[in-house]
Amino acid sequence: MRALVILVLPLLLQVLAYIVVFFASRGGGSFMGLLAMPVAAISVVALLIHATVSLRGGNAVLRPTVVGLAIAILPPIGLLIVRALET
Repeated sequence: MRALVILVLPLLLQVLAYIVVFFASRGGGSFMGLLAMPVAAISVVALLIHATVSLRGGNAVLRPTVVGLAIAILPPIGLLIVRALET
């Protein structure tokens, strides 16, 4: 259950957020899509490393979950802000 909350939930949320980002970057010759690919790769790796370290660590669930959700959500929100400023 702990792995589900710390790893799987933020990872699914991150995938859905990047799907929204990639659909927002389609068309119009947007360079934001090119920026989104490396940001997505780095944030997925960061989330996996954070979740692995948190799962091997203590029994805390709330703080690792909040940090995982921040890693999952903040980069896509930043990319959507860049897209909004681009237009």
